[in-house]
Amino acid sequence: MASPQSNRAPNKQALPSVCRQANVERVFCQFLTASEYPDWDRLVDLSPHGTVFHYSWWLAQTSEAFRLLVAKNEAGQILGGIPLPEKRRAGLRLLHTPPLTPYLGPIFDLYGTDGVCDQLHRMRSAGEAIAGSLGDFDSFRYMAGAVAPDLQGFLWADFSVSLAYTFRFSARQGIPEISRGITRTHMQKLTKAKKLNLEVVKDQSIEALLSLNKMTFERKETQRPFDDSLPLNLWREASQRQRANLYIAYTSDAQAVAGLLTVHDSRTTYQIISGFDPAFLDIPGQNLLLWTAVQDTLAAGRDFDFEGSGLKGVEAFYRRWGATAVPVWRIEKAGSLLGILANFTQRYRQAIVQKCPRIN
Repeated sequence: MASPQSNRAPNKQALPSVCRQANVERVFCQFLTASEYPDWDRLVDLSPHGTVFHYSWWLAQTSEAFRLLVAKNEAGQILGGIPLPEKRRAGLRLLHTPPLTPYLGPIFDLYGTDGVCDQLHRMRSAGEAIAGSLGDFDSFRYMAGAVAPDLQGFLWADFSVSLAYTFRFSARQGIPEISRGITRTHMQKLTKAKKLNLEVVKDQSIEALLSLNKMTFERKETQRPFDDSLPLNLWREASQRQRANLYIAYTSDAQAVAGLLTVHDSRTTYQIISGFDPAFLDIPGQNLLLWTAVQDTLAAGRDFDFEGSGLKGVEAFYRRWGATAVPVWRIEKAGSLLGILANFTQRYRQAIVQKCPRIN
């Protein structure tokens, strides 16, 4: 039996006025011109969902071609948007995440929104509008990271969203807390690195890292999915914006044994490229570099994202650092019959790779 209150007329005064206004906010979508890219980069800075991988300068280096699709209100304010890196293969138009770009996806401006209702409405209504304005494509495949927004609008537009994980340390954690969570195996390797007098040199020779990275791929007899020009250009662009750190571990006789490149936005640091010399497998240079990068990241007040930690063979290495497993989201849609085949082939290859150790 319904309660007496259920028969009463709704109390309109109890509803948040901003939420009622958001429900009639009109949204239209358009592609930005190159002269408007600074507006996009400001959105990346402002949005809680923006990452270093969303910046126009990053996309310019990693993509064969890209466009920036945004949703605006009637006042011309950018409410949100999505980068669209594009490549053409065998006549197919593929909207796929570029190399060395672990996360992409929609981002939204939540500044000035009033509470959860208004925020969800903006992400869902603008998200659905964006998802429906991508134009023709054969295959869409992105990985949205741990700071991704609500994706219900993309689900309404018949995109599929599946779950994966990464490992992250929070900026709110301190070194003593993290140290207590590191497994004995990793802690022993850090102790060994100290006894061997390994030295970490920062922000000097990316050529040393590239050489170590090549060695890693050669050891596994795996083709490297990029040439030297991509990391060289990314290092140049990111470092001049103070968005990157390069670490090389040297033995006491100046032999480079391991390297690591991280990039960051204002909130999070991500490891992007690593490598080691297989001739020095007993020297824990990789452990020392990661631990150094984590400490630098926390000192700067940022989270640390190990990136791509769901692969079997590498998952245990990251898990033993004691970081938290955090959901990330794979967004997919096929726009044609050939696109369905392309996505199926990609998932099959990914399943094979997940059974093997990942090589950065």
